[in-house]
Amino acid sequence: MAPDAVETYTWPQMTDETESSGDRAVTAVTHDGAFRVIVMRTTDTVRRSIETQEIEGDNARNLADVLSGSILVRLTMAPTYRVQGIVRGPDQRGTLVGDSHPDGSARGLIQRPKGLKEVSLGDGAVMVMMRTLPTGAVNQGMVEVPASGISGALMGYFQASEQITSVARVGCVFEGGELVAAGGYLVQLLPEVSRAPLAVMTERLDADFSDIPSVVRGIQKDPDEMLSEILWQMPFEKTQETQLRFGCHCSSVRVLSSLATLPRSDIEDLMSSEESLHITCDYCGQVYEIPPSALAGLLSSS
Repeated sequence: MAPDAVETYTWPQMTDETESSGDRAVTAVTHDGAFRVIVMRTTDTVRRSIETQEIEGDNARNLADVLSGSILVRLTMAPTYRVQGIVRGPDQRGTLVGDSHPDGSARGLIQRPKGLKEVSLGDGAVMVMMRTLPTGAVNQGMVEVPASGISGALMGYFQASEQITSVARVGCVFEGGELVAAGGYLVQLLPEVSRAPLAVMTERLDADFSDIPSVVRGIQKDPDEMLSEILWQMPFEKTQETQLRFGCHCSSVRVLSSLATLPRSDIEDLMSSEESLHITCDYCGQVYEIPPSALAGLLSSS
């Protein structure tokens, strides 16, 4: 978009509202260097995304897990990068997107072709994790979604794409159709340590922390307490705490930037109309009203 693209119109001032959230993630490393553990609460972030997308049932549960999984991958592999987790249903029918940013904000999106009510995670569903590098290049890896769902796909991703042995679980709890808890955890064997300790840890996780609804309820109360339970009798140091929240990066400038990609003739047609454009952000529902006069600066870039 040309530098003067919005100079022909003064946009109304909008309130910069920050989502209030109790969501956070805590990271720790054991003193013996064997494990790194991340425990995260994503309840408020997920709840806002589900409400914005106006979904329920399996769509809401699956989007919750995809969003939590995307946040977990960013915290684990790329805390300073944007990470997008994209799950496509069988035969590419329907898409669930989790979008996690370095500032702690995250958002979710469901896309369905006309007539499709539910994005299935059945046979043929795949998960793609995309990391946007500072150069603008995108690094991505893809795995199938197994019968164990998003948690299984996350473990497959860490193993296949990053060659890191990990136990990763995400989940959510609904009561009366309302989300009451969401989150997850990751236990990762550090590269310089043998795999034997992970076998012991995995057995313990399967015995005491495989009931993910109970785990995310515990995380809802206090991620630090759940961290201590996972690392029971193992000395550790908490290395990081990250605040998480629902947040969208849409803006009037981004809207105009997308319109600037239109052919010049299309922009001229839009300007000839006396009616303003109304463009809604798919992620957060924010509506941008764009009068024809705001499009004048785009002609120099089309």
